[in-house]
Amino acid sequence: MKRVLAAAAATGAALVLGAGAAWAAPAPVYPPPTEPTLEVDAQSLCVGDVPYFSWEATLGESDEDPASADDSLTITFLNPSGSDYVLKNQPLSGQAIWPGGAADSSGKGTDWPGWRLEGGTWVQGDEWDWTLPDVDVRFEVNPSVVVNIDYPLPSAVCAGPPNPPPAPPGDDDDDLPDLLGLTGAQLGGALAGIAAFLAAGTVLVAIRRRTQH
Repeated sequence: MKRVLAAAAATGAALVLGAGAAWAAPAPVYPPPTEPTLEVDAQSLCVGDVPYFSWEATLGESDEDPASADDSLTITFLNPSGSDYVLKNQPLSGQAIWPGGAADSSGKGTDWPGWRLEGGTWVQGDEWDWTLPDVDVRFEVNPSVVVNIDYPLPSAVCAGPPNPPPAPPGDDDDDLPDLLGLTGAQLGGALAGIAAFLAAGTVLVAIRRRTQH
């Protein structure tokens, strides 16, 4: 009889343990991590006669550990038909010279995108034409965003070289001689010629008036 009771007790204990295992609490369900976001405000500007672009990037909240987060910014000017122009390890806020621009140690402009120096004269057209008059720029930390930035207007002091190219020959709207750069003798002769031309015109007018009367 004792053996039968002991066996029944053991069987009951097993059933209780089995039921407890079957009713174990489900594993917790965690929400997906928050995706980081990035907002960028970017624009072009003139610093003296040098073209620059500036940016202000703002990272949204995320579940990434701030201690391990890399906030360095990669800026890529997207070339639609060639190699991109890339700036790495940039701060979230800053400014840099526009691709193709250059300045000397004093901050004075020495080169401008869309212009090249030939024989001491600035002429339009160079390998940075693709950045004008505007260009798409990708800003990337972990997320990325593409911003379209306009180059400074042609009227801006930093839009191009300080001395515009000379006007091509034949653009003068009169036939009078250029009096700049003449010597004293040459200037006297030119003025005498102009005076004679004006006097001849006066005589012709007087003759026409007499003829009409």
